[in-house]
Amino acid sequence: MIQTILEAVFEFILECLVSLCWWYLLFPVVWLVSMPFILLLALFQQERYDVAVNNLLTSVHCFWCDWGLFFTP
Repeated sequence: MIQTILEAVFEFILECLVSLCWWYLLFPVVWLVSMPFILLLALFQQERYDVAVNNLLTSVHCFWCDWGLFFTP
């Protein structure tokens, strides 16, 4: 009984650590990979360049907040 509870607790802790690593390690990689595309797309926006870059980076961040943890292993 106690062994089952301990296994469940350790499994939960491990899943939380994997999720945190997924978030903190993969999110910067996604942002860096998307940066050249964002900088290029910002050239063709109607608003000022810095505002367009900020909006596009915000959209990547919002996308990751919505779907990044959904795909946690």
